[in-house]
Amino acid sequence: MIIATLKKILQKQSFVSLACHCIQFSPLSASPVSFRCSLLHLGCRSTGTSSSEQSEVNLTPNNSKAESNESTQKLLEILATSPAEQQRPSDMGHLKKVADSFFNMGFSPAQMMQLFTLQPSIAPQSRLAVISELLLLGLSIDSTLKILQKHPEVLKLSAKHLKDRGDVLRRLGFKEGSLDHVAFHYPSIFILPHKRIQAVEHLLREKCLFTVQQVSKILQTCPNILLEDLDYLECKFQFAYFRMGVKQRAIVKAGYFQASLAEIKNRVIFLERLGLYQTPDKKGQTQIVNPKLKRIIRASESDFVTNIACSSIEEYEIFKQLLAREEEQRWKHEALKVELLDLESDGEESDTE
Repeated sequence: MIIATLKKILQKQSFVSLACHCIQFSPLSASPVSFRCSLLHLGCRSTGTSSSEQSEVNLTPNNSKAESNESTQKLLEILATSPAEQQRPSDMGHLKKVADSFFNMGFSPAQMMQLFTLQPSIAPQSRLAVISELLLLGLSIDSTLKILQKHPEVLKLSAKHLKDRGDVLRRLGFKEGSLDHVAFHYPSIFILPHKRIQAVEHLLREKCLFTVQQVSKILQTCPNILLEDLDYLECKFQFAYFRMGVKQRAIVKAGYFQASLAEIKNRVIFLERLGLYQTPDKKGQTQIVNPKLKRIIRASESDFVTNIACSSIEEYEIFKQLLAREEEQRWKHEALKVELLDLESDGEESDTE
């Protein structure tokens, strides 16, 4: 009985899809809220369309119908056999409402199949609430699917959590376009603990002394820093500020945090040893003209070696190997010093006793 009901619902998909396309270009699409309301209103009207009226209009080619029917059949099997539905009494009205809602939001049968194969134990209504909240944040269907495929545990989050996370990201300067981009490339941003985001923001504002606008720009252009170790981020900033003598404004403009600290060190120290870069003095002056930070870190390796360092790839590769050995020896020396200090401290404590 459930299968028969769902099949009737899903057969209307092509009609709803075309109607949604028409609404997208109508004045009703002025805002996400009015667009969603228009879709839901159309979905309610479409359920009352008789089969004779639908047969008068050929909405899709025969090939598309065949493909849709095949996808529909697979989707029906997934819906009917999902653990969440098997644990509850059959409710045709409930399944009809869920199916209509997904179609009205623009999901195809194939996309719905992808959604229902993720975390199958989650009830359709809970799944619908989470996905609706993601779309209301301004994410596209493609970005939403990407997030859920990489992190299906997002489906277990509450709609309130997602709304609160969206509010935090907007406060940090993420708009609909930038939020969609970040969600697509760094989907884990929705499952990061709130304390983690606060810690990164605090580091940038209090320890690195970036302004609110600069922090917003850094997070939009380098969202990967939300996933990086805080000590590593602080070391990266200190290298630019103290070793290179670059101020906050230039750091932000160069997209400095997009590059790894190891690569930045390799390039800057290589230039220093060639006499092509010099740390500014207390007055910010140098005896040579340093290359711009953006040019150093954003250039390809071949462009950096050839046009900035005026050297060869072979020489640069040998230098990186030697520098790695130097770093290893330095760390061993530092570790030995710490060990000796610990031994001295233990000796003093034993003498006191």
